Amino acid sequence: MNDPDDVDYTRRVALEVKAAHSLQLTVQGRCDSGLQGGAWHVADPAGRPAILKWSHPSTPSKVREVAEVIRRVRAKGYPTPAWLAAGVTRDGVSYHVQEFVPGDASTPLTPPKVELLLDVLERQANLDPALTHDWSRRVEIMALEDPPDGPRRVVQRLGARGQVLLDHFDRLLAGFGTVQLPRSDLVHGDFNSCNILLRHGAVSGVIDVEAVGRGTRAFDHASLLREAYVEGYGPEVAGLIRRAGEAVAGPGVLALCAAAASFDIVGFKLKHEPDRIDQILDRLHQLADDLAERL
Repeated sequence: MNDPDDVDYTRRVALEVKAAHSLQLTVQGRCDSGLQGGAWHVADPAGRPAILKWSHPSTPSKVREVAEVIRRVRAKGYPTPAWLAAGVTRDGVSYHVQEFVPGDASTPLTPPKVELLLDVLERQANLDPALTHDWSRRVEIMALEDPPDGPRRVVQRLGARGQVLLDHFDRLLAGFGTVQLPRSDLVHGDFNSCNILLRHGAVSGVIDVEAVGRGTRAFDHASLLREAYVEGYGPEVAGLIRRAGEAVAGPGVLALCAAAASFDIVGFKLKHEPDRIDQILDRLHQLADDLAERL
């Protein structure tokens, strides 16, 4: 995959945007946040700012599908920036240009910030985007199944300490029996504080939405809850998120989503924060144990 810090490649993407959409952009610099994809500040000839983001390989039909979902959910009040252009480069890399919205990441989470983010999650209720990307099915695979490239396998490769994490969550899930995940909501798929921008005490934008799909918004609650534990935001923040997440479809659904979110973050943290991995595993153990104690 291309290096997300490669300014020359980003300029080539901008040239393809110009050719495909008659949208001339000047690349100004890499966005400060973001570790997995190429998000760049750009401007049009009049100086109007925007964000150019390119990431994983995709197909034109999939990019068009997501762009249409963004248009529809914005029309229903979901606070994500408009996409000004979207497509696929000649070498198959997906891109989109979105309007620039001012704001700061909601990191670190505090109780007042959590209330704002929970309000966003409630707007995702029954907002099924009718996409083929099914987050509820993905949650089942991540939490319960063991494909060669799945997150459980990544955790297993840690040896005994990874097995302890799997055992904690497997015991938790065994207490709920078979859990059926709803599929009627919009799911962001990477709902963490870095991707929710705040300005003047309100949410100004929900960004990094290209992984959007259908499923249960409880997975987004679980992702936020996992962050609260991993980053040590404290019991008040965690309690607010947990209560809201369990209210979506019950404690079993949140527990299954939390297992998936916890296993999934291990590979990311191994890559970006390897020195913290033992602490992170301990905090994920605590998440599983706390979820086993019913409110």
